[in-house]
Amino acid sequence: MLFRVITKDFKTNVWSMSTVALLLACLILILFNLAPSSLAQAAMPGELFVPLIAIICLPTVFLPDQAESIQAVINSKHYRLPLVRFLRVSWFLLLLSMLDAGIIIVYGLHGVAVPLLALLVDFIGKVLLLAGIIVTIYRITQNIVVAYIVPVTYFALCLGYTGLGPFNLLTAMHGRSLLDCWWQIFVALLLLVTGLLPFRQARTYLD
Repeated sequence: MLFRVITKDFKTNVWSMSTVALLLACLILILFNLAPSSLAQAAMPGELFVPLIAIICLPTVFLPDQAESIQAVINSKHYRLPLVRFLRVSWFLLLLSMLDAGIIIVYGLHGVAVPLLALLVDFIGKVLLLAGIIVTIYRITQNIVVAYIVPVTYFALCLGYTGLGPFNLLTAMHGRSLLDCWWQIFVALLLLVTGLLPFRQARTYLD
């Protein structure tokens, strides 16, 4: 039953934006050099473009459930809205991580002389951090417009300001160590837990 419900939800609310993400990903082949000669150049697709796709896609996981009546219907079932949203977010994280992995595989096929595994972790860290910011901001504000504005503003700040330290999304592009990604992943996981875990329901079950 749950599998059928989730499949129906994905067909209705997720596949269309997944298609948009894949179409946007095709632009990587046109916009970027997939046989780069430096680490900064190799980092551009995963630090610059895939995060933009994440900002476009991830807030849409909350879009289908804006009406309180729809939330009430979902929460009346054997599953709950937090589970549906968790699965939607997880799907997009998997999809975006696969895009990052695809970039790294192409680099490997071209024999690009960069630390491929470290760069992959760096790319995935950006996606996780943006996902954490988006879900946490939405949980706090319950406003999908704000869930777009905040990550866009953060991304723009990363572009124009180099004083964010380990939390600048353009790590390798700004010449910082790829070890910064571990700080980003740590904060991202905290934000994802904060944004997705149903604390209210958990307290109800504990009482």
